[in-house]
Amino acid sequence: MNKAKKPCCGEEPEETSPQKTAAEIKQEIKVRYDEFAKEGGSAEGCCPLVGGSAESFALEHGLYSQEDMALIPKLAINLSRGCGNPTSFANIQPGQVVADFGSGGGIDLVLAAHKVGPTGKVIGVDFAPHMSERAKQVMAEAGLSDRAEFILLDIENPQVPDNIADVVISNCVINLCPCKPCVYKQIYEILKPGGHLAISDIVTRGEVDPKVREYFQSIWAGCTGGAIPEDGYLKIVQDAGFSQLKVVARHTLNLKELDEMASCPGKKFSPTFSKEKLAQMQGKIVSAKFLAVKPKE
Repeated sequence: MNKAKKPCCGEEPEETSPQKTAAEIKQEIKVRYDEFAKEGGSAEGCCPLVGGSAESFALEHGLYSQEDMALIPKLAINLSRGCGNPTSFANIQPGQVVADFGSGGGIDLVLAAHKVGPTGKVIGVDFAPHMSERAKQVMAEAGLSDRAEFILLDIENPQVPDNIADVVISNCVINLCPCKPCVYKQIYEILKPGGHLAISDIVTRGEVDPKVREYFQSIWAGCTGGAIPEDGYLKIVQDAGFSQLKVVARHTLNLKELDEMASCPGKKFSPTFSKEKLAQMQGKIVSAKFLAVKPKE
């Protein structure tokens, strides 16, 4: 274990902070989101596009329709820390099995469960125990427990059966993972041949100062530390075996959104970071939404 001093809430991280190991990163993220879920989330959003005064903010950005929001329990909204609505472009059909990688508080599980109907099933995969318990509570409040299954495991190695899902969704989670190829390998394996993924995630576009990138990687703040260039990210998806890759939308984060995203799941739970360095990333952090298909055998 690295014994170097680590930044905590309210403390400016040192400029020379060493790079964290994958194990350290995953443990810190797990603790952050588990504590956030334990407290029941927050009506004050930390991440753009789903948060910030909850319903009004989400509606303002056009991510969730009024019909969607009416289906979602308040707890799920308070726990949501996404950057999109993958259920809106995933083409989920009645009777399908949908797996949500990094399902969090269950906002997208609720919407997917309504789409698959009583003959379908949704599977929430998450590694934060309190978050998983909150998602179960959300599904119960929504009257959808009979359509939901939960797996408490790391999405880099969820150890779920092969070829069981028709669709995999994920909302602003994979950027947090140190081993993104590991995640897409697992997504590929859980999907049935001919199944597809619908992902909303954070990537970078354009040139980012290497020292600035290294700085955020050293503290792994919010969704900025693990964000990688879009072309490299999409190559990982293709290298995992997926075809028909299509980016359906992009949103470049403004400075306020970027500050909120770097603080996910909230300033109380994430390390303090340099606002000056964050400003140097303005215009280069993007929420990308894309589809891809697992070829039929």
